Amino acid sequence: MAAWLALSIRDDVASLAVLLGVSGCVCLAVGLAFRRAHAIAPALALVGGEYALLVALDAGAIDLRAPLVAAGLFVAGELAAWSLELRAAVADEAGTWWRRVTTVLLGATGAYVVAAAVLAVADAAGGGGIALEAIGAVALAGGALALVRLAARD
Repeated sequence: MAAWLALSIRDDVASLAVLLGVSGCVCLAVGLAFRRAHAIAPALALVGGEYALLVALDAGAIDLRAPLVAAGLFVAGELAAWSLELRAAVADEAGTWWRRVTTVLLGATGAYVVAAAVLAVADAAGGGGIALEAIGAVALAGGALALVRLAARD
């Protein structure tokens, strides 16, 4: 995903985008190699920062790639965490693999749908206003709450 984003950005800032994407990939690889789960979030944040740079430079139009990026970051984070869990000495019971794959796919679908819904609301709102800002604040609070709950689960 980092390479796809880097190829989508303007040439004058492509080096910064590549730096963010490569840094995220290296951070994730090193974290997984040394079995450090706390490296997953910064790695995803760096790749997300690469996408934020892309969106910031293309200000004006709604970026229709946002749902794909949201789903991709979700899947990358889940698979990275799962790879660390698979290294445990205790074997999973039969059927766990399929349930986990289903959970990851449903989560990715949810991330895609939520991101697409936010884009639809933003597009329908047109000029913005207080209602759109309120929706954004609620979405930000909901995302922060989801992150806190996920962090507390680990």
